[in-house]
Order: sequence, then C-alpha cells, then structure tokens
Amino acid sequence: MSSEFCDIKTSDDFSIFVVSDGTGKTAYLAVQAALAQFDLPRVKILRFDHVKNKEEIFSILDITRPQKDLVIYTLVNDDFVQALVSESLHRRILVLDLLGPIVNSIRKLSTRSPRGEPGLLHGSNRKSVAITEAVLYALAESTGVSFSRLNEAQVIILTVWFPHRDDCIMQLAKKGIKCGYMMLNPDLPLPQNMEDILGKDPGKIVIGFIMEPELLQKLRNERIMNLGLNYMEYKANQEVVRQEIKFAQDIYQKLNCPVIDITSLNSKDIINQILLKIQKQREEAE
Repeated sequence: MSSEFCDIKTSDDFSIFVVSDGTGKTAYLAVQAALAQFDLPRVKILRFDHVKNKEEIFSILDITRPQKDLVIYTLVNDDFVQALVSESLHRRILVLDLLGPIVNSIRKLSTRSPRGEPGLLHGSNRKSVAITEAVLYALAESTGVSFSRLNEAQVIILTVWFPHRDDCIMQLAKKGIKCGYMMLNPDLPLPQNMEDILGKDPGKIVIGFIMEPELLQKLRNERIMNLGLNYMEYKANQEVVRQEIKFAQDIYQKLNCPVIDITSLNSKDIINQILLKIQKQREEAE
C-alpha cells in the first residue's frame, strides 16, 4: 500500500523514515541504493526498527513533515500496516510499502501463506554472518603477540604454548566463535592495558591453558631441532619451562579464569573443553 499526493512539496532536504517490525536492514539498504542515484547530500535516513506497537508508529509519524518527508516500511504485522497507512493518509504523509507487494505476489503463486514473523531473513543469515566474521578474524589475528583486535574475540586463550593452534582456532571459527590468544612469556612485559585488551564483556571468556612441564620441554626440543633454532635451546631447559608454567599459573589465578590442562588432549578434545567452558559460563550467567 502507498499514499501519494499531487501537492507534494518538492525539495532537496527531505527525510526518509525507515520503519520496520524487524531489523529494518533490508529497507535501509534499499533506500541507500536508491539515493545513490541522486545527488542529495542533505537527505537524511532515519531508521526505526523492531516496532512493537501502534503507539510507536504514531510517535514516528508525529516527527515527520506532511507532504515533504517519505516513510518507507517493511512491516509484516497487518495491524501495524493498517495503522501506518490510515494514519499517514489522514496526516498527508507519503508512505511506501517495500515488502508487501512482493509478499502478495508470492502469495498468489504459492499454496502457502506468509508466516508474518519479522526478522526471518536476518535471523537465518545471522549464523552464516557470524561464521564468516569469525573465519576472517582467525585468518587476520594469528600471531599471539598482536593485541590490537584481541578485545573483539569472544574466546581468549592465554598460554605459554598452543599445540594444534591453527586447527583449534579455525574449528571454533566455523562454529561462529571468534578465538584469539595471547602467548605468555616472563621475559616480556605484559601489556599495561591488559584488562582492557582482555575486555570486560560478560559474553567474553578468558581461558588459561596449562600442561605438564615434561610435555612443554618435549615440544620445544622438537621445534628447536626441526627448525634448527640452536640459539633457542635455553627455552627447553627444565627450569626455564617450570618458571614459565608458574608464571602463567600466577596470571590465571590473578584473573580468576578457568584453566584447561591440555597435556593429553588432541585438537578435538581441546575444542570440546573450550565449548564446555563457554557453556558453563552461559549457564552461570543465566
């Protein structure tokens, strides 16, 4: 449905109101695409999403300018549509239904009726978007020493060694989980803004990895031999290894973060343990 008037006051500084009982993202992007065809720098787009009742619709119309502004809507609730259209006619406000004509055309072709539920498109896409973002994050943040975007991670691993690192991080990413990590080294100072880097978001979880000194010593010896890193031999010294593990444990205790002993775990086991920690945190937050 739409309302049109022959006495619309043309100008180049009108506003477009995007009204939706869902996210409003579809309509907003469509308006942006249409405006790209015009040179209208003063036109403003005002987005009102997740409209819950008629009173909200009336309040939005209260701030529009009759015969000048445009209201574009993607409403699936029939009562909201009727309220918006009838009130806009009464107030002489130009409105455009972006979703209705398409839904009605599909209704004529199909044996099924529309579900009338807002946000279905972006709800179905939310998981795939999260996975894409997590995978891109995993590919970009893979050093363990760059902390510029560590606060974006949903899971942050603190560790002196991260076996199966790439596989673990990518498998978590494929579940839509952004995983970052920080390598702990007593020879290097911790970031002064460590708390800010780790973040205080209740939806974020920081997990400490620990392992038996003998395993860390073995892994380091293998790496040194395979890569010919003779100058790093001291890192496989038993006392150095024990000091590093103690250093990490002290940090975990200070942060009061959950700890996973990865001594005998493969990549699948590590991922499962991380998922269990995430689930436990969510349950405790409820």
